[in-house]
Amino acid sequence: MTETTPNKIFISIKSGIIATAIMSLLIFLAPYIGFPRIPIWEIIANILKMPIIFGWIIHFGLGIFFAFIYISFFKNWLPGNWAIKGMLFGLLVFFAAQTASLFGTGANGFIAVLGSLIGHLVYGLVLGNLTKK
Repeated sequence: MTETTPNKIFISIKSGIIATAIMSLLIFLAPYIGFPRIPIWEIIANILKMPIIFGWIIHFGLGIFFAFIYISFFKNWLPGNWAIKGMLFGLLVFFAAQTASLFGTGANGFIAVLGSLIGHLVYGLVLGNLTKK
């Protein structure tokens, strides 16, 4: 079933916000489970020399953007069920994030990279679940 563009946009916004919120919750909980806290919204705001609210807006905007990319291009192309598709896409987003971190976002070290991987896999899993229809 092909979804219309307005429907893709609505689903992207809804699922992107929810998946990003859950990933953000993991960032808040990271220090309690042995991972460093890497608040990407603060890092974005600092890099852009803007108030933290803009870091949050960009963080959620990226989550929505990637949800739209998943729904529009990857959802029907990736192999597996909704969970596998979502996590494979989360892996792609993880690689994009790691590429960005090469340019100074501050996430370095094995444990930080592992935390980022887990966070992006969870983002993809939630995204896959919310868009599985």
